Amino acid sequence: MAFPDVREFPEESGPGPYGLQMGSVIAALLRLFAGKVPDLESNTCVLELASDPTRWSAGHAVFDEVRKRLLTALEAEDGTRGWQYQFEESCCQAMYNATCPLDEFDSESAFFIAGQAIDLARVVGVPVERVVAVLAPEVEAPE
Repeated sequence: MAFPDVREFPEESGPGPYGLQMGSVIAALLRLFAGKVPDLESNTCVLELASDPTRWSAGHAVFDEVRKRLLTALEAEDGTRGWQYQFEESCCQAMYNATCPLDEFDSESAFFIAGQAIDLARVVGVPVERVVAVLAPEVEAPE
């Protein structure tokens, strides 16, 4: 299994302001999990994609690789990797959809990112409050 080189995909004009904001949140969440998730290569590749909105057209190809890894993890009953890949799949789908492709994923993909990030945080030992701080930076943590 190998990830595609996202730099080989055509540069797009990029998503609009909402897409850019979404991408910055996705990148921040992926950075939060860096070094904590079992598949560092996958985390790094999806983070690289999230960090360059002009390459989000590669999102489907990156998704395809993450899906292969998810199916392997599910077969091996590796729950931690499963949580990681489910989160990364939703990230790839949302980024790809932001390019307005003809073959978009379900439009609800972006909706699942927050909940999956919280679930993944619990599994890999990242405090949920750190995820919430990325998702809602203007909200103060309770005392």
